[in-house]
Amino acid sequence: MHWLADTRQPVPDWERIAVAEDGLWSESERDAFWTAAADNWLRELAAALGPDVYRVHTSERFLLLAGLPDGDARKFLSFCEHARRRIMGNLGTLAHPVGGGKHVCLVFADQDAYYDYIDHYYPDDGGVYAMSSGVFIQAGYGHFALSAFDMDAMRPVIAHELTHALLSHLPIPAWLNEGMAVNTEHALFPSLADPRASGYSLEEIAHKHRVFWDRERIQEFWAGTSFLRSDDGNSLSYDLAKKMTLLIARDHDSFIRFALSAHLDDGGAAAAIAELGYPVENLALAILGEGDWTPTPELWRDIQSGRS
Repeated sequence: MHWLADTRQPVPDWERIAVAEDGLWSESERDAFWTAAADNWLRELAAALGPDVYRVHTSERFLLLAGLPDGDARKFLSFCEHARRRIMGNLGTLAHPVGGGKHVCLVFADQDAYYDYIDHYYPDDGGVYAMSSGVFIQAGYGHFALSAFDMDAMRPVIAHELTHALLSHLPIPAWLNEGMAVNTEHALFPSLADPRASGYSLEEIAHKHRVFWDRERIQEFWAGTSFLRSDDGNSLSYDLAKKMTLLIARDHDSFIRFALSAHLDDGGAAAAIAELGYPVENLALAILGEGDWTPTPELWRDIQSGRS
């Protein structure tokens, strides 16, 4: 097992580990190799976090490192397996195939431990990022991390982050990734789709969108950085992504083709023309009304480096 240097907790060097992968292996052999590597990682991480609190649990398609009682860990894994079957059915051909190891989930005993862990994967730029209760970390061995709280409240978070895990092989724009994750979450938990769950009426949400978005901020949305904002832009980004994705999904076949070809480098612009037959900014236009919503990728480098 190879490890990165100068980290507060054990973080594997997945690039070096991948060198040992044999291109002639079968799908099941690849799956076993990566599952064994992930299991080794989680046991080292459990020892570092505190073996009296954290333990590794396993099920058919999941590895779980959790600061939970054994009974709660079993319930957690049971729901993960159930949610995976439902989400795989919803995503169909978009879902990640088996072969890269079991899904890995980390459930930290408190928020301090959760934020200390995910800090490894955020840029050290002094930026302020949105608070969260769960996140999918698409670095090395993709995995999702949560802060432990009431199981009923964790289930929608699991569904959301598991959707990201199952889409992680696609180079899709953040807005499409988040739109599919939110809509999958709402499909499994319909009460969350009720606009009243946000605490605002439909008219109030529409007003917030009109006030917030302009030609500069929409570039943050296309670039994916607006989802990290710590103000209203965070929730408005998720809402806009959800609604845009729902618009495309009205034509299932076109939606699948679009999702399979959309690329984060241009916000899905080329795929929209090719597979939907209209510019991607038309989706924003349908929700936000008139405005300059065209994605401009040449502006995104400055946005992503925090200079805009």
